[in-house]
Amino acid sequence: MARIEMNKEVDRKCRHNISTDLSDHIVTKVGNIENGTKKIRIVHISDTHMQHNRFLPNIPDGDILVHSGDFCRIGWKRLLVTPDNDGFLRSINEFFEKLPHKHKIFVAGNHDMVFDIGSCEEVQKKLPNVTYLQDSSVSIEGINFHGSPWTLYKWTSYNRGFCRERGKIEHFWDRISADTNVLITHLPPHGIMDTFPKKFQLFKKVYLHGGCPSLRKTIHERVRPELHLYGHAHGVAGVESVDETVFSNAAFPHRELANVFDYYI
Repeated sequence: MARIEMNKEVDRKCRHNISTDLSDHIVTKVGNIENGTKKIRIVHISDTHMQHNRFLPNIPDGDILVHSGDFCRIGWKRLLVTPDNDGFLRSINEFFEKLPHKHKIFVAGNHDMVFDIGSCEEVQKKLPNVTYLQDSSVSIEGINFHGSPWTLYKWTSYNRGFCRERGKIEHFWDRISADTNVLITHLPPHGIMDTFPKKFQLFKKVYLHGGCPSLRKTIHERVRPELHLYGHAHGVAGVESVDETVFSNAAFPHRELANVFDYYI
């Protein structure tokens, strides 16, 4: 199993016209660090919630850009006004077109209900500027990626794209191939950067784990990816290493920095 190593670095040798200053970013080394002959830079963002143009200057250059869901922001207003699904799709496609990364991957989240209406193939036709993963995989630069958009159902939320109750979500994790190197989900695994404030609190704030126990079990007992990228849990963005897997929560509204990884092959 691959080791990981974290370090601060400033990289001013990027090939494209986008953020070249990584002085505020943590660059995490993943994969075959000691014997790898090829380095692929993966940039992870999530939960841009239609503020994507504001975040654009803070997205550093790299080889592969991954957005792990909640590009859109749809709440209770959808009960009164029909969402502009075509407008959301145009915004998503135009955003990825602006980014210079050679490869781009998008996995939807619970706010992205525009995608919860058709097959992966149908959505992909409308997003020519990015690879859309929905319980599907892709191999890029020798790295196997698998993407899954599913999140746990909450009755207090109006944002119910790709939501399933406990006991009905596990079979989606069974679709994750055991040879996955980088797993992309919107939902966190239980207990790893997954806390949410409890609803309807009057006094001291209480935080609860909102991640999925069965997802964590799948990761640690069967798949064991080098890297797991997700978002969804606002306020706890960061990078952690647990049992030789690196976990990345890149939910943007909390801190407007991408998580950056050098993957050694």
